[in-house]
Amino acid sequence: MKRSPITLAVIVLLAGAILFTSPLCSRALEKAKPSGPSLQAGEEIPDWMARWELARTLGYARRYDESVSEYRKLLKERPDLSKARIEMAKILFGLNKNQEALAALESVDRRQLDPDAALLMADLYRTRKSYTMAHPLYRDYLNKRPDDQSARLRFAEMLSWEKEYEESLAEYRKILAVMPDDVQVRRKYALVLMWSKKNNEAAAELRRTLK
Repeated sequence: MKRSPITLAVIVLLAGAILFTSPLCSRALEKAKPSGPSLQAGEEIPDWMARWELARTLGYARRYDESVSEYRKLLKERPDLSKARIEMAKILFGLNKNQEALAALESVDRRQLDPDAALLMADLYRTRKSYTMAHPLYRDYLNKRPDDQSARLRFAEMLSWEKEYEESLAEYRKILAVMPDDVQVRRKYALVLMWSKKNNEAAAELRRTLK
């Protein structure tokens, strides 16, 4: 069965949306699989959708500043596109524009954040020492993705900075149960034991990391 040029264009457009990724910031983008807008066969592609795909394509090409510029134009016209706003935030994070990335995420209803966007938001709050804002985001993310030991480590570290030592130790124990041979994690665990005045346990853990 022959397909019309418009139908083929729609198929290519949607395939590009599914494959969206950017190597610049692996934490924020490698796992992202945003779903773009859908069209019925034969339906024309509107300007706003073409701009969205242009922004994504520029991201594929690592032309990040141009990508952000197109996202901004898109969102000026269609401020309701939460997924586009999240995608822009991830690219801003990759450009080390943390304040702008956080502002973009804060403008989205949290119920619409995908797990990776929620984790990015937690990391950004952690960076600016807004620990009380980061705490529930980390907790919710880890409830959904308990095997992400890297995120759990960042959460455990943050809890220790808040002097929530028992909570921090509990998170470190979960990591060490999966990664018992990770010397650096065990040493960080030992430091938290020491800060919580569990000196004998701290000494035993530090000894385990030395030959």
